[in-house]
Amino acid sequence: SKAIFDLFIAMFLAIYFLADKDRLRNGFSRLLKRLLKAENYKAFAGFWERCNSILIRYIAFDIIDGIIVGVANFIFMSIFGIPYSVLISLVVGVTNLAPTFGPIVGAIIGGFILVLVNPLHALWFIIFTIVLQTIDGYILKPKLFGGSLGVPGVWILISIVVGSRILGVTGILLAIPFAAIVDFIYHDLIFRETRKKEELEKLERQKSENK
Repeated sequence: SKAIFDLFIAMFLAIYFLADKDRLRNGFSRLLKRLLKAENYKAFAGFWERCNSILIRYIAFDIIDGIIVGVANFIFMSIFGIPYSVLISLVVGVTNLAPTFGPIVGAIIGGFILVLVNPLHALWFIIFTIVLQTIDGYILKPKLFGGSLGVPGVWILISIVVGSRILGVTGILLAIPFAAIVDFIYHDLIFRETRKKEELEKLERQKSENK
């Protein structure tokens, strides 16, 4: 129950920060201008804008993924005549926004509603949920997030597992954007600087050899 409570609190906080993002960003920007030098602020602002873009793309594609899962669940329930298809599909789609843990919550809520009406319907719903979440977790989500954020699917899966072990629900919610930001830091900052140093050293060696 505590985990479910934490999940909904995290969702409400995310909605609050998104609604007030412009004011928060402007305030944070003014604070950094006072604390950092002009050249340092420019570099940090570029880094922050890239991180902000990653988070926005993650949220957008997470919503798309939730819609796809919710619609697929609705189609299945409608075909097999399972009641409360709209309500349960809405719950499944919303809880799917939280990777790994969210689908379990959606399955428990939907199964509990259906078992009170028809245990056989609940069984079919659970079986379909397992199949759907397997496809979503191992095929759709890595392809969707990996392609949109430029992160290999395997790193997304590792980040979700590690994030859930370290920070629980919060770690699960932050796992995918964190993986994208770390990948960006490595390739665009660390790796790029390393390549520049290697190229400079190569030029220096060539100059010394030509002398």
